[in-house]
Amino acid sequence: MPNTTRTEEAPITLREGLRGVWRHARVYRNALILVTVLGVISAIANGAIPFVTGRFFDALIEVSHHQFTYVAGFPLWTVMLVLWALMQLIANNVDWITDRLTRKFALALQLDVQTNGFTHLLRLPIAYHTHAHIQGELQSLSSASWRIDSLLSTIVTTVPQFLSIGIGLALATTINLTLAGILAGGVTIYILILSRVIAPIAAADSKAHATWNTSWNDAAAAVTQTAAVKQSTAETHETEKVTKMLRGETFRLWYQLERAWNTMNFSQRVVVFLTQLAIFIVSVQYVQVGTISVGDLIALNGYALMFFGPIVALGRNWQIIQNGLTAAGQADRIFALPQEIYHPAGAQVANKRHGEVVFDDVSFRYEKAQADILSHMSFTVSPGHVVAFVGESGVGKSTAITLISGYYFPQKGSVCVDDIDTRQWDLTALRSRIAVVPQEVALFNGTIRENIRYGTFDASDAAVEAAAKEAHIHDSIMKQSNRYDTIVGERGIKLSVGQKQRVAIARAILRNPEFLILDEPTSALDSETERLLTASLERLMRGRTTFIVAHRLSTVRKADLILVVKGGTIVERGSHNELMAMESGTYRRLYEYHIGLHE
Repeated sequence: MPNTTRTEEAPITLREGLRGVWRHARVYRNALILVTVLGVISAIANGAIPFVTGRFFDALIEVSHHQFTYVAGFPLWTVMLVLWALMQLIANNVDWITDRLTRKFALALQLDVQTNGFTHLLRLPIAYHTHAHIQGELQSLSSASWRIDSLLSTIVTTVPQFLSIGIGLALATTINLTLAGILAGGVTIYILILSRVIAPIAAADSKAHATWNTSWNDAAAAVTQTAAVKQSTAETHETEKVTKMLRGETFRLWYQLERAWNTMNFSQRVVVFLTQLAIFIVSVQYVQVGTISVGDLIALNGYALMFFGPIVALGRNWQIIQNGLTAAGQADRIFALPQEIYHPAGAQVANKRHGEVVFDDVSFRYEKAQADILSHMSFTVSPGHVVAFVGESGVGKSTAITLISGYYFPQKGSVCVDDIDTRQWDLTALRSRIAVVPQEVALFNGTIRENIRYGTFDASDAAVEAAAKEAHIHDSIMKQSNRYDTIVGERGIKLSVGQKQRVAIARAILRNPEFLILDEPTSALDSETERLLTASLERLMRGRTTFIVAHRLSTVRKADLILVVKGGTIVERGSHNELMAMESGTYRRLYEYHIGLHE
C-alpha cells in the first residue's frame, strides 16, 4: 500500500516552490514564450530611453548654441526626439500587450490550480482522507492558486526591468566607466543585502504561514460543527481558543516577519541614497572638466532611477514571490501524493454478474498500525445472499466491508468479487456495482432530486420519483415547499434522520446495484422509524448480495449468514437459529443482552 499520509511539514525549499509553479505553468508554455519575447523587446526599448534622452538634450543644447548636427539630412535633435518617441511607444504598447496576456494566463492558471487540486484530492485513496485535514489541504490549494497568480504577474513585470538594467548598464559604460562602476557597485551591495536576509525571512514566512493555517483550520472546524458547539455552549471557548492563536502566536510571528522586511527595506534605501549621492557628486566634477556632457548626466541619472526602481520593487515584492513559492511548494506536496489507481495494469471487469464475494484468509492492518484489524478472515457469500457482521465496536466489521469496494487491500490473503481479486478490478466498474446505505447519510446542499440522483446522474425525473416511491419518501417530498426541488441544506440539515435514510435508500434503488452494503443504517433511528425503514430495506435487498453491519441485532435475524467478529477474527458463523442454539455462544449472549431481555 503506497504511503499517502503526510509527515511533519518541513520548510518548503526553493526547488519545491519552482517545481510547484512549473507543474501548472508549463501548460501555458507558448504564452510564456510570447511574454518572454515581448519582455525582451520591452527591456531593449526601456533600456535605451535614458541614453536617447541624454543624446536629445545634448543636441538641444547644441541648437541653443547655434550648432547643428545632421543625421541622414535631419537635425540630430529631431532624430533623437523621434527615436525617443518610438522607444516610448514600443515600450508602452508592448507592456500593455504583455499585461493583458499575463492577466489572462495567470487567471487561467489560478483556476487550473483550484480545479486540478479539487480533482486530485477526490482521487486520493480513502486512507488519506481518513487521516488528513482536508479543509487545510483545500485552504493550501486555494492559497496557492492566487499566490501563484500574484507570483507570475510579479515575475513578468520584474524580469524585463532587470533585463533593462543589463542593457542600461552596458550603455552607461559607453558614457563613463567610473560612474557606471558606481551604479554597478550600488546595485551589487543592494542585492547582497537582499540575498543575506532572504533565507531567514523565507524560513520565518513558512513558519508564520503554517501557524496561520493551523489557527484557521481550527476556526473552520468549529464553524463546520456549529451544532455541536452550540449544544455544548462552547462558543466562548472556541472564540477564545482561536483568538488566542491568531492574536497570540500568529500575530507574533507575522509581526517579526514584518519587522525583518522593514529593516531590510530601510537598509536598502540607504544604499540607494548613497549611490545616487555619489553619482551626483562625481558627475558634477566630470561635467565641470568636460569629461561628460549635460546629456550624459541626464542619461546617468535616468539609469540610476531605472536601476534602483526595479530593485526597490523587488524588495517590496519579494514577499509576494516568497509567498508564491512557499504556497506553490505546499501545493506541490499535495499534488505529489499518489492518486488511487482506478485502472490498474491488466484491470479486469466481470463479464457476467454473479454477486459472489470470497474472503480467503484475509489479514489487514491500517498504515502505521501496530496490529492487524482483521486476522485470517475467510468466508464465502453466494449470489443474492445476505451476510451480517456482528460484534462490539472496533472489532473490524466496517473495515471488512471497505475491502469489498477496494478502498483498501489486504496485506495477506485475497478478496474476490465475482472471481476477480479486488486488486485486479477496475475500481470504477467495481464500485458502480455497489450501493451503500450508511448510518450517516452524505447529502449535498442541493435539491432532493439531485441528492437521490447522485451517482446515477443520467437518471430521468420519472426514475427518480419511482425510486422515491419505492423508498416510501415520495409523499414526504410532495409535502415540501418545492417538492423535489427543495434544497436540503448543508449535509441535509433540513431533513430528519429518517428522511435522510430514505433518500439514501432511494439513491441505492436508483443505482440498481449488484451488491448492497448496509452499514448500521438504522442505529440512529427510533423504533417506529426503524420498523418502517426495515420494510424498505428488505425490498431493496431482494435478489442482491447484501452485507449488513449492525449493532441492533433485530436487523440481522433474517440474514442467510451471520458472522460474529471478535478481535478481527470470525469466532462464530451461521444463521440466527444456528447461533442461538449455541448456549454459551457470543452471538446468543449479545442477542439476549440487546433484544432478549426486552421480550
